[in-house]
Amino acid sequence: METRRLRHIQQPSQTETLLDALITRGYMLPKEAFQIRDPNSLPAQLQQVVARATEEGRVWSCWATSHDIWLFTCEMSLPLSRERGAPVLLVNRHAETGELTDSSSWTSDPHGKWRRCAD
Repeated sequence: METRRLRHIQQPSQTETLLDALITRGYMLPKEAFQIRDPNSLPAQLQQVVARATEEGRVWSCWATSHDIWLFTCEMSLPLSRERGAPVLLVNRHAETGELTDSSSWTSDPHGKWRRCAD
């Protein structure tokens, strides 16, 4: 994949758009899940995770139901994206306590279907 295009996709707003697409199309969140956009409305532990991710240049997206909260932090991997010829997102998923519950690489096919990369 051409470096100029990858660098454009690496911009936080572009990576955030890709992350939201991954979450809504690739993860199996309950239908009633809603997005939380205000970091100040998150539990203190998740606010710390968001602050750290932002300092590191990662984007975040938080989703919740009346019982659960999922926080995703993400960055695009330039080397893996070049290798695969498509954007590859490095995604961390955190529980409400801030604990890291999953870390994985994701890419989408030309039809927008997301799949986890074999690590």
